[in-house]
Amino acid sequence: MATTISITIPRAWVYPEEFAKLEGMSIHTVYKWKEHGKLEILPKSIAPGKKRAGGRIRIKYAKYKAQQTRDILGHSNFSINIVGVH
Repeated sequence: MATTISITIPRAWVYPEEFAKLEGMSIHTVYKWKEHGKLEILPKSIAPGKKRAGGRIRIKYAKYKAQQTRDILGHSNFSINIVGVH
């Protein structure tokens, strides 16, 4: 039987500034983790009429929390309910 874990996160993805605040680390560390591949980001899309993708970086926070929980519990037999903050 799967263990049910409820966590409160703002949404499935967050901006680097929010990630730093939620995890209690510096923004510099967040960007370094992103560069080294420790954090997965959402791909940017090219808007119609533009030549390059723009916009802010968005980190897959739900996936990060799932991986963190998997490492802590030592197994992946659980489900996460994202409650969210409004």
